[in-house]
Amino acid sequence: MKISIVEPKAPFYNFYSAFMKHLPLMGPIYLGTILSNDGHDVTIYNENIKRIDYANLKDSDVLAVSTMTSTAPRGYEIAKRFRELNPKGRIIAGGVHATFLPEEAALYADHVVRGEAELVISDLVNNGGEKIIQGTPMENLDDLPFPDFSLIEGLKKPMPITPISTSRGCPYECTFCSVSPMFGRKYRFRSTESVIEELSRFKHKLLFFYDDNFAANRARTKKLLTQMIKQKITPKWMAQVRADIAKDEEMVELMAEANCNHLAIGFESLNAETLKRYNKKLTPEDNKNCIKVLHKYGIKVHGMFISEGYSDIYNKLGLDSLQLSILIPLIGSKLYTTVKNAKQFTVRKFPSDWELFDGGHVVHLPDNMSPFEMQRQTVQALKNFYSRHNATKLLLRGRMRDFGIRLMGYRIIKRWEAQNRDYIAKLKQAQAFI
Repeated sequence: MKISIVEPKAPFYNFYSAFMKHLPLMGPIYLGTILSNDGHDVTIYNENIKRIDYANLKDSDVLAVSTMTSTAPRGYEIAKRFRELNPKGRIIAGGVHATFLPEEAALYADHVVRGEAELVISDLVNNGGEKIIQGTPMENLDDLPFPDFSLIEGLKKPMPITPISTSRGCPYECTFCSVSPMFGRKYRFRSTESVIEELSRFKHKLLFFYDDNFAANRARTKKLLTQMIKQKITPKWMAQVRADIAKDEEMVELMAEANCNHLAIGFESLNAETLKRYNKKLTPEDNKNCIKVLHKYGIKVHGMFISEGYSDIYNKLGLDSLQLSILIPLIGSKLYTTVKNAKQFTVRKFPSDWELFDGGHVVHLPDNMSPFEMQRQTVQALKNFYSRHNATKLLLRGRMRDFGIRLMGYRIIKRWEAQNRDYIAKLKQAQAFI
């Protein structure tokens, strides 16, 4: 069968989508690889990499669409267009949004897979199935095939960033996060041998470990890093970790020895009460100490925070880059249930308004200010951090790469503001009636 798998484009240009063209989701690639190994003719279309040509889609026997909440409206649009072009083709919807809102996704698809789809996708494609299908968690991640990136239409070769996934699940339960509801609190990880074998397939410019918490099991992470060093597989790499990694300097030193270039860390806040409310199980002191320890070992810090309105604190922390998101009630999270039950959403035109759930837009009532003020102050905080003044200071110090990142941030904000003028105007207008 001819099978097309689609990852819809991000709706707005922001710090996340600016890197998405280099960072395809792993789910569609794993599914595409499994189906290709079954003998099907598979092509993966990632709209962040290359625009979809419907002429290439229309004669597919199966169209599979994987969506996050912010990309769901675009995913539904693609499904509707495919249905018009090929009424006999089957449509499968999956991903985190379809997992938690399967009835909505079922309006646009013949089948909806909830949760992990690798163990059910072959049977579903070959034999069909129910309208809504519960996926089966992969207990042994070593059973996953090595991802075949050549299936992605238009992907540059060699890849500027190689994504690799070594674990699933998260033992923590932050109130705003949907990782645990999606993949469970049981932390599953691949064997060191499996990861090393995958890394050995070809040379890498830069690696990005996609794990939601690369160091959740420190013993296994240390074992993996030790083998990377021993096998001399040490290109520059990035990963996502928690701030408490700094309490284990042996781990940090090993990361530096393995050529870790950048760590993305969900600090979320520097307010103790806010961290408790988020159930982070961390303190402001943990966050500040983490930055100092990582810099001590030459590892750059990408700080991820949830906006609490305007603050110039981010300039004083020594962060190398900043990702400042507005608090979003992600589908599947405890926060989503709380906001929904309290009827605090400021957007209601679903599914079209799902595109605003990208971390860049206010979609529910903040605690201490109007939606417009939260939006305005968040943008201002980003503009302050990514100002041309701050970029110039880095240039004068000879920090060319850091200068480039700040300048890119400045341009992203400018582009975001131009793209969202109407949205900002509506928020300001709505404030006048509060």
